[in-house]
Amino acid sequence: MNTGIGSISTHIATFATIVSNTHYSLTSTGIDMTADNFYWYASILIFVPWALLIFASQWKYTEPVAFGAAIILLVASAIFTFQYLVGGDEGGSFLSLEGFKNLFRNKEMLLTGWLNYLSFCLLVGTWQSHDARQLKIGHVFVVPSLVLTMLTGPAGLLLYMVVRFFKTKKWDLK
Repeated sequence: MNTGIGSISTHIATFATIVSNTHYSLTSTGIDMTADNFYWYASILIFVPWALLIFASQWKYTEPVAFGAAIILLVASAIFTFQYLVGGDEGGSFLSLEGFKNLFRNKEMLLTGWLNYLSFCLLVGTWQSHDARQLKIGHVFVVPSLVLTMLTGPAGLLLYMVVRFFKTKKWDLK
């Protein structure tokens, strides 16, 4: 098996071709999955795992559905990032504030940021629900932190940590 630089670049180029043609192959099947459309679908469908975490926390499939949704969002984020990286440079960079601002002028990179936010908050909410069940914290005390995590991220986690502290009398996560 050839593992040289040439072989790796060939694989990357093949993957880039597949990813860059994803829009066209989905369109030919009747699904027009542009960054705009994916944003809309993700922003609406994200409420399904959150609704399960809030209203059906004891259901055996709640955590797998929420975790799976977060992973799908992360994979989609990686795909849109890769499309940006192979699609051309608009002056985007992580090395300066101006370059960072330019990253988000591109729809795919803006979508990537949104998908990362959605997936990370969903992972945090899934952990909160799981951890609360393990510690036998009443779900009624966890719901406000789940809603706040869904809406603001870190503030919801902080609220959960305070609720958790009152139950365990410890700030650690053991």
